[in-house]
Amino acid sequence: MDNSATTGPAPQRRDSRKYYAVFCLWMFVGFLYLSLMSQWVNFSGHDKQFKQSMQRAIQLAATEQRPDKELRALLLIRAEEFSIPIRGDEIHISGTGTNLKVNLRYEADINMPIVNQTLYRMKFDHDLTYLPPH
Repeated sequence: MDNSATTGPAPQRRDSRKYYAVFCLWMFVGFLYLSLMSQWVNFSGHDKQFKQSMQRAIQLAATEQRPDKELRALLLIRAEEFSIPIRGDEIHISGTGTNLKVNLRYEADINMPIVNQTLYRMKFDHDLTYLPPH
């Protein structure tokens, strides 16, 4: 019997399994990367939009002499619209009218997909004041 005929296809099968395993591993790594980066971009984009929205709210509250409680409620509503995890005690408002200042610090977790474990915590810090019209 010729052994070369029976052992020929086996190395090809092992190579295709190895190729398939490496391919699946890279697909999984790509999935993880895309998931983590999409969370990063999502949080960063929402934070930028929220900051612009906060500045408009500060301008409005300062010119209309709105109370702190009303401004805080408005900021919490806007944060919820952007899916930003902020609590009322993280919003510090000082001054009134044209001296109005808002300080806001919050954190957002980037989670590992599938296991939903926090992998990284993004920290955001905003110090906004009333800007007089030009």
